Amino acid sequence: MTITVDIRTDRTRHRGLGQVLSAGGVVAGVACLVGPWLAESTGLLVLTGAFEYRWPSFLVAAVLLGAAVRLLTDRPAVRIPVIAVCAVAVVGAAWFRLVLFPMVGAAWEETGRTPAPGGVDRYLVVEEGAAMIDPLWRVSVVDGSGLGAQIWRVAHFNGDTTDGALSRVTWSGPDALVLTTADGQATTVRLDPRTGKPERQLSRP
Repeated sequence: MTITVDIRTDRTRHRGLGQVLSAGGVVAGVACLVGPWLAESTGLLVLTGAFEYRWPSFLVAAVLLGAAVRLLTDRPAVRIPVIAVCAVAVVGAAWFRLVLFPMVGAAWEETGRTPAPGGVDRYLVVEEGAAMIDPLWRVSVVDGSGLGAQIWRVAHFNGDTTDGALSRVTWSGPDALVLTTADGQATTVRLDPRTGKPERQLSRP
């Protein structure tokens, strides 16, 4: 009698944990699909940091769903194929991150942060990366602080040519930036005084 109760309790615990993992996997899968779009449309810094790349949430979804199926069913016809698919997805995501991503991704590193003049709660961020051998720059503006902070992409530069190599970024008042390339060309980008969102995005070349 005691053994039967223990077995039933153990199965109930496994099923409960499996349901929690399954729900987490579904949430991670949905986040993989809509997270980048939501981050871009709202500009929220906390979402941009979490969903700039899809592969982390994809990896979490595959791991959680595989573990959930392992706990929720004992049927080999269901469990084995699903776990195999999840395992392939995990290996694929890991391969992408370790092998392919370093070649196609910029691996951005923040190299400059300058607050806006005039006491405005806003600052610009300059990041540098590389695509193969070409240097890359990305300029963004962060407006506000805390969970409500918003980040807006201002410009992307590819240093394959001098007109695409970023030389300097400076504030021209609290609502405008001046971006200068290596060939001396200066471009002013104005920001929305209320939100800090740029009136346009530059892409060079």
